[in-house]
Amino acid sequence: TLQVLSDVTANPALLTLLAGPRWAIGARDLALLGRRARILARADDAERPTGAPDTGPASDRDVRAGLAAAVSGVDPADLVSLVEALGDLGGLPFSPQARRRFGELARELATLRRYVGEPLLDLVRRVVDVTGLEVELASSTSPVAAARRDNLATFLDAVSAFAGVDTDASLGGLLAYLRAEDDYGRGLSLALPSEADSVKLLTAHRAKGLEWDVVFVPGVAKGVFPIPRSASRWTTSPNVLPSATRGDAADQPAVRERSSAGLAAYADDCRAATVLEERRLAYVAMTRPRAELIVSCHWWGPRQKKPRGPSLFADDVRAALGLFDGSVEPDTPAPKDGAINPANRQDLPVPWPAEAGVVELARRRDAAALVEQSTQRTWPVAVEAAADLLMLDELAIVRQWDVEMEALIAEARADAHDEVVVMLPPTISATTLLRVGDDPQGLARDLARPMPRKPSPAARFGTRFHAWVEAHVGEPLLLDPDDLPGRADLDIAGDAELRELIEAFKAGPFGDRPPVQTEAPFALVLAGHVVRGRIDAVYATTDGFDVVDWKTNVSQTADPLQLATYRLAWAELMGVDVGNVTASFYYVRSGEIVTYDDLPGRAELETLVTGR
Repeated sequence: TLQVLSDVTANPALLTLLAGPRWAIGARDLALLGRRARILARADDAERPTGAPDTGPASDRDVRAGLAAAVSGVDPADLVSLVEALGDLGGLPFSPQARRRFGELARELATLRRYVGEPLLDLVRRVVDVTGLEVELASSTSPVAAARRDNLATFLDAVSAFAGVDTDASLGGLLAYLRAEDDYGRGLSLALPSEADSVKLLTAHRAKGLEWDVVFVPGVAKGVFPIPRSASRWTTSPNVLPSATRGDAADQPAVRERSSAGLAAYADDCRAATVLEERRLAYVAMTRPRAELIVSCHWWGPRQKKPRGPSLFADDVRAALGLFDGSVEPDTPAPKDGAINPANRQDLPVPWPAEAGVVELARRRDAAALVEQSTQRTWPVAVEAAADLLMLDELAIVRQWDVEMEALIAEARADAHDEVVVMLPPTISATTLLRVGDDPQGLARDLARPMPRKPSPAARFGTRFHAWVEAHVGEPLLLDPDDLPGRADLDIAGDAELRELIEAFKAGPFGDRPPVQTEAPFALVLAGHVVRGRIDAVYATTDGFDVVDWKTNVSQTADPLQLATYRLAWAELMGVDVGNVTASFYYVRSGEIVTYDDLPGRAELETLVTGR
């Protein structure tokens, strides 16, 4: 599912979903889906009726055909996409069941694709929830269901670890990591074998330190175990570290002589070292049983042209058992020369599409029937009928269940909605109030999922400028510089520019003008919400007060709504009419003072907060 979300042309991944037990799409409908995808990918050709004449010149038609053939498969936009066909089935004769399932899957993928930008672990958990994987594992009657749940948890831990290493981890990066781990590593670790009464299938590496009553070690055949090739050597592969420079150089083969014979001897030593490593692994595998060990080998494997037979490890086992004296032959005699592998001629029937477990499917249908029945009953009547059968303490427990169930149901319904309703907090900052007006969607996203912001050097310089103004006008600096607002002061590139702004402020109209108050705190109540902030400076005028906010922006892009909030807050704080308070932005770089005469009042600000 993650592959399909990341790449709309991930057709093999989508086929895995469609042919799986959840959707169970048959071969006929899959073939029709492929045909529909090809039609959509070649829309220009599809629009021309079959057999319709081409009115263009023959030479021109040939040129177009040649160009189409030359670039075929080059442009990713021209690739056949089964995902695209899911949402546009056209008029092809799909079965009714397939049409319904294709539509459900298309809607599911469209819903999940909206959350691709989420943190990776949240996205993976959402896929698990939407696909019902946890419900499937919970309803499974298999004795290894617990191990499967543990494997799912292990995979989530691996995703969390990957996202923790790379703070900018993306879905594409995660998939690339999983592919690289699959191709070049040993794969992700599985959960430890459970205590369930079942057959445990695992590698010899994973079996280290564990024991069972009976252990099977299959495939101890030539070319299988031990492996027939040695590891890459530094003398022939540039990506291998020379053995002399390794920390375990004492245990590694070394080139004893710089000659062809020496290199040949080194290659032999490497092969011997590989066999030794394999022998150690065989020792681990064959010492796991408490009571019984079964070691098997084979003559024929799948897609094999030459017979294999017992490997040297199988011979060692027979010798250790005291059976190898030259008279004991294998249970199955060696094939004759020129014999054909019988496994290559067998066509094993496999049911397809795969079906879900019969028992698990029946349990889910029974649960669905119970849910359907419960929706048709009058729940309060049932509770009243049961009240006569319960003690008072039992009734209290049932009432607590009702409270918890209502909360869980409300949470589930909220999660099921495509839109999330975010309430404005009772206490907000002046900066948040500005975002209500100019970026409500972004504010809603931040409130629904608050995330720490990256540190900004420009913002720190803006804070330093405000701190300097505090000291320059002679007011005692009672605040930590980090508590100063500095909103929109994000255009200060460095110390040199900061010094230029300081000199410009000194030479400006407010350089020597004493304020009534600087960094004046306020708490303004708007429609039940408390808006808190600080006003840069307030100056006395002949008619009242002038509220001023410093701006170090290069361009005059400040929002007048900020001044409206500051003006109303100061007027109510001082108990004066709002008409006696003016408000201005002072752009320090240009020395311009911008004053607004039509700032909104309390009614307009409350409308902004309530949306009504």
